[in-house]
Order: sequence, then structure tokens, then C-alpha cells
Amino acid sequence: MAIGLKGLTSGLGDVYSSLLSSGFSSPGGGLGGLASSTLLSDYASIKNGSYGKMLKAYYAKQTREMEEDDDDSVSKNKAGKDSAASSSAKAAQKSASELNGLDYSEENMDEIYDSVSSFVKDYNSMIKNASNSNVGAVKNQANQMNNTTYANYKMLAKAGITMNADRTLSINEKTFRKANMSTLKTLFKGTNSFADQVSNKASQIYRYANNGVSNLYNSRGSYTSLDTSSMLNGIV
Repeated sequence: MAIGLKGLTSGLGDVYSSLLSSGFSSPGGGLGGLASSTLLSDYASIKNGSYGKMLKAYYAKQTREMEEDDDDSVSKNKAGKDSAASSSAKAAQKSASELNGLDYSEENMDEIYDSVSSFVKDYNSMIKNASNSNVGAVKNQANQMNNTTYANYKMLAKAGITMNADRTLSINEKTFRKANMSTLKTLFKGTNSFADQVSNKASQIYRYANNGVSNLYNSRGSYTSLDTSSMLNGIV
């Protein structure tokens, strides 16, 4: 049960009075005299309010240290961001999503080609930045992205899109324009199409790169592992 300062003062006064009246101090002023002097000094500090001020100062100091720890962790987390991978992934996710809304007809081939060309350009920027990222989780997503692309390389080749040694894509306009429209729909339109898979991976890369996945040490040397991407949904 909590005891108020006034009650504590009164109680200690009774204790001190009892100790002193029972002959706690030694006649020679030795250790017993020193102890009684210390007790009286503590009692006086409580009575005049200086002890309470000392407690307030102590807890204020503890609060400041905790806030500094939080600020220190946040600054280290910000250092874990990868703005290049983040921005390129956002662009790739956008261009991949837009492919789903196109009219896949022979009459609309010019728009289809332009849109896919833009997608390839954004894909290449993203895969380069993500593969060279300083965030391990972003690199992992880039590897998964490359595996997804490799799994579709035969279908992509039918549309004039080939994989390069550096993980980027190249598009041949002449071959693309001759591709069967059903092939293009399979690659770029609908759920679980190649474009849809790229869009999903790009969203993951964006989350990891934009928010950072870092091993953090606060000012007291405590270690934590932070993965903020699991806290976020639907950023792009």
C-alpha cells in the first residue's frame, strides 16, 4: 500500500524518537553516535523537502535516458533505409499494376508495347538497386524476384523479352509485336500473371527498403532486431 510523504515523515519521526530514547547512540559518540547522526540528517532532509526534490530529479534523469535510448534506436533504424531500392520498387509496382488494366487487342498494340517497355525499364532499375541493397531482406526479395522471372523465361521469350546475365530484361520490339495476344494476356493481365507476381514482390521490396531491417544497439548496449515491414500493410 502506498504511503504519503506526510505519513512517512510522521512514521520516521516516531522510529527515530524510539531509537534515540532507547539509547541507540553510544556514550563515547562512536559508531552508534554516527548512526544516530545520519538518521537525524535523513529525517531532516525528508522534513524540509530536499529528499522529495532529490527523488524527482532522479526519476527525471531516468526518463531522459529512456527517451535518449529511443531516439538512438530510431536514428539507427533510419540509417538502415535504402531510398534507391524503395523508389525504384514503387515505380516498378505501379507500372506492373497498370499492365493489368490494358485492353489486350491487336488495335491497341502500340499502347501495350509502350506500357510493357516502361515496365521493363522500371523492373531493371528495381532489380539492380535491390540486388545491391545494404538491407539484407531487400536482397533476399531481389533473389526471389529473379527466380520468379526465370520461372517465366520461356513465356517471356515468346513475347520478345529475354533475361540478361545481370538479371535485367531486354525487349525486342519486332518479336513483341508479333507475339500472340493470349501470350501477352497470360504474362501481364490477371491474378498470378507474371506482372502480378512482380507487383507483389515490388511491394515487399518497397516495404523492406523504405522502413529498414536493422540490427540495433541502443546507448546502453542492448541489442534488438527490428523488422518493421511486418507492422505495415498496403503501403503501395
